Parts: sequence; structure tokens; C-alpha cells
Amino acid sequence: MPQVGLGTFLAPPEEIKAIVKAAVMKYGYRHIDTASLYGNEEAIGDALVEVFAESSIKREELFIVTKLWIDEREDVEGAVKRSLSKLKCDYLDLYLMHYVNVPIDYPNGTIKPIPIEKTWRDMEACVNAGLIRSIGVSNCPIVMLMNIIAGA
Repeated sequence: MPQVGLGTFLAPPEEIKAIVKAAVMKYGYRHIDTASLYGNEEAIGDALVEVFAESSIKREELFIVTKLWIDEREDVEGAVKRSLSKLKCDYLDLYLMHYVNVPIDYPNGTIKPIPIEKTWRDMEACVNAGLIRSIGVSNCPIVMLMNIIAGA
């Protein structure tokens, strides 16, 4: 995994395409970090298609990370496939549970009882299916991490 990555948080879709292309083709970045929540996966995918068409850089040379948002935990495989489609990739190098918290059904505020261990097992199934190479967590308190480890 490349140690320096291009973070795309708050990068508007209309600007991120040029940013990704320059980062990869001009400045040598090989690690791209995004998330479904950021709303820019599709523009990043468009940039990647152009990078592969306009250079000798191959998909295998990049480390692509995206993240599962809270409201996607009921259908992890569907969320992964949507991200893959937007990113125009066959697999993800790393898929993170973006914000490990109790999922709340907005706007009415009801709690959806989805055990964190189930979400993790669903992510493991996506690894076994070849959609993801590695999984992890982001913004995860120790207590929640212990629940994941116990159920993994």
C-alpha cells in the first residue's frame, strides 16, 4: 500500500477528475482515497478510465480505497457493487466501514438494529467473492472495534 495517498474528501465532482488525473499521471500518486459519502466516486472513475487510456499506468498499479457509509450497512454487497460501478473498477484494494456507529434511519431518527459484527461478516463475504482485497474500519471507537473482533 502506497504510504502517501490522494484524499478526495470535499473535492467537488466537477473538479476531482482533473485532480485525480494530474495526481496519478503527473505527480506519481498511486493511492486514491474516496467514499460513497463524498459523492465523487463517479468522477474519480471517469478520471481512472482516462488515466488508463492515456498512459501506460495499469489498474494493478493503483491502490483504491472507498468506504461504506452508515446507511449502506443493510446491503454491503450492493454498496460495494455500486462503488465499483462508479469507480469503473473490478475490485477495491481496501474497503472501510466509514463511520462505525449505530445506524439511524434519517429523517425520522429511528435506530436500525444492525449488529456491527454482521456488517463486518458481510464485508468478509465481499472479500471472499473477490470484490475487495482488504477490509478495515475508519472512525472506530475501541469498544466497537472489540465487538467487530469478537464477531469476525
